[in-house]
Amino acid sequence: MRNIAINIKDDQLAKQVIWWLEHFKEDGIEIISIEDLEDLKALQLTRQEASVSFED
Repeated sequence: MRNIAINIKDDQLAKQVIWWLEHFKEDGIEIISIEDLEDLKALQLTRQEASVSFED
């Protein structure tokens, strides 16, 4: 799998590029924002931590 990051300053152009890429989802393209990816990585790191019940 290859990862490609595209930085687009113009919001309208970004919407158009995402709309265009959506047409390739059936071919295996997965669209993930960098911010979402960083959040998922941080969340994955917390899986090994002990949890505390909300009732405590």
